[in-house]
Amino acid sequence: MDLLDSGHEVTVLDDLSLGFEKNVDVRAKFIRGSILSEQDLKTAFSTGPDAVIHLAAWKAAGESMVHPEKYSINNIMGTLKLLMAMVDSGVQKIIFSSSAAVYGYPEYLPIDEKHRTDPINYYGYTKLAIEDNLRWYSRLKGISFVALRYFNAAGY
Repeated sequence: MDLLDSGHEVTVLDDLSLGFEKNVDVRAKFIRGSILSEQDLKTAFSTGPDAVIHLAAWKAAGESMVHPEKYSINNIMGTLKLLMAMVDSGVQKIIFSSSAAVYGYPEYLPIDEKHRTDPINYYGYTKLAIEDNLRWYSRLKGISFVALRYFNAAGY
């Protein structure tokens, strides 16, 4: 983790539904919990973060078409709860792990940020909905954000 190597304190909030605690650097403070839990978010924000790097999401495109409610609850509602906790804690900066799935089928290559967004699966829709929420929280609450639209994430 470059943040740790640079001397920053890092807190990781993860429910481990898609990961393993052994993958968390021992120098980071680890909280096993969920972004859906207001108490877990309070615990995480009690460490006094300067910013949030938001990586939590269900991410299986095929499954999202069968269980859209699971993706709405975890991805969209979880992020909304995270944003509310940020506002309550006075944290104004977030880096969001979005996805190239927001684009859908490419109309031209290479795809750039001006490309039309038209997700072809519910997972992509949730990422786009979160980006919309981030834009609104920026306007309404002063949250600064960056959304990174990855084309191929590593691991599962």
